Amino acid sequence: MPSMSRSAVRTALSAAFISVLFVVTGCSERPSAAAYAAFEAKQRAKGNLRTETAPEDAPYDAADLVRNFERIALYREADFTKSGGERNWTPNPVQRWAGPLRYDLFGKGVTPEDRAEVARLMHRIAGLTGLDITESRTDSNFWILISTPDERDDLSAHLAQVNAWLAKDFELWRNNRQVHCLGDNLFSSDDRNRFSFGLVVIGSETGGLMRRACLHEEIVQILGLANDHPEVRPSIFNDDGEFALLTEHDERLLRILYDPRLEPGMTAGEAMPIVRQIVAGIELDRPPAQLASGAAALTPIADTAGSRPPATQDAPGN
Repeated sequence: MPSMSRSAVRTALSAAFISVLFVVTGCSERPSAAAYAAFEAKQRAKGNLRTETAPEDAPYDAADLVRNFERIALYREADFTKSGGERNWTPNPVQRWAGPLRYDLFGKGVTPEDRAEVARLMHRIAGLTGLDITESRTDSNFWILISTPDERDDLSAHLAQVNAWLAKDFELWRNNRQVHCLGDNLFSSDDRNRFSFGLVVIGSETGGLMRRACLHEEIVQILGLANDHPEVRPSIFNDDGEFALLTEHDERLLRILYDPRLEPGMTAGEAMPIVRQIVAGIELDRPPAQLASGAAALTPIADTAGSRPPATQDAPGN
């Protein structure tokens, strides 16, 4: 079990959202590893779960980046068990991580490949956000749990001793195959817009590219990019599952969120003029695959909005 101080978690306030990858329907039992593998193969055959970071067939400009930041960072799903849509979106202030991030990857399902994947992803996130991120077994505040079925009773009991909210959400994931993987947040006890604790839950039954997709989306969403939107592309923040891994577009959203010109608690009205200024300093017309480090002036951009119903995901069988 992770050794983080339980009192540190108990003093935190519960988060108001949970992020979920691949909302599906069906019975309450967890799908098997074979079912997840078949589901992944079916999705990839349909052209989903793409791994490109800067696809040439999904261009975007500065106006798209501004609009997409508002959609993903400044809204959230009111009911996380339903796909995103106008009736399920509610405004959300700027929210992000506070202080150093000490992650602990644990559970009987963890593999060396998982550790390498998380280490690479955390290194990317640290470079984009400026967060101090290290792996820690003794003082962790960000748990990444990859569990096998035989250890879930013990894990549930441990989480119940740590925080009732976390235990409840673990049981929701455990007993509901609508939720492939889950990310949960706790707020700082004195500021509901700064996160102080994070939990990512994945089952060992989820393997291959789908496991990597869960790690990418859940870790990044509980850093503050909480919403999904059907028109945000190329992005993992879209319920259609077209992209599996963090894209260059999504890296830029993270970079914007953690820009010091934005402050936790800002409303859309307060944040969006600043977001336009930030985006105006990001160079977009260049070869892909690496974020620009310098600032290049762009034409001022207008903010527009639009939405349509999201695509429906297929469900893995048992």
